[in-house]
Amino acid sequence: MELKNDRLKTGFTLVEILVALAISLLLISGLISVLLSSKQSYLRKETINQMQENLRVASDSLRRIISMAESVQEGSSQAGIIVNYSGGEGMFNCLGQPVSSGHIVSYFHVKKDILYCSSRYPPTAGSQQALVEGIAAMQVAYGVDSDGDGQLDDYRSLPENWNTVISVRIVLRLVDGGSQQRPEVTLTVAMRPRIFARLAGDF
Repeated sequence: MELKNDRLKTGFTLVEILVALAISLLLISGLISVLLSSKQSYLRKETINQMQENLRVASDSLRRIISMAESVQEGSSQAGIIVNYSGGEGMFNCLGQPVSSGHIVSYFHVKKDILYCSSRYPPTAGSQQALVEGIAAMQVAYGVDSDGDGQLDDYRSLPENWNTVISVRIVLRLVDGGSQQRPEVTLTVAMRPRIFARLAGDF
């Protein structure tokens, strides 16, 4: 009985305390690892969601404008595209401004990981607007109808005659902060008014 009382009076030994601390540290380290892993997974998921939203906005803007294009303007390149179409009731430029008459110019290009559109070419003060962030680069190829039958013949980096362009293929390279890679997405848009014009013999 006295041995038991002596044990209670002396408390824990140094070895017992060190063992308890070591176990506690292991448990805390494991908990921190789980929390960090959960945070990284959450941030990665948020990054993917943002990339998908950026892609949706960029794709919608490019499709909507380019599908109405009546011509591709000289000055377009692999890094940027300038399209023209007619204004009228219910018509808007790429900045969302109504244009009731005349010709509408839309110039798409990427600068500092942002997709821009300008209602003038070259852009002037107030004519340019950022559409979406997270676009590292844009590469444009131009689909041409060489024989005037309204059918696509092939894609070229720079066509000899801009009037033969009836479609564009755009590769969007996305910014992915969670990876060394930059995912690419290909968007193909037919210029319907231009196709109809070629079929009608308007070269």
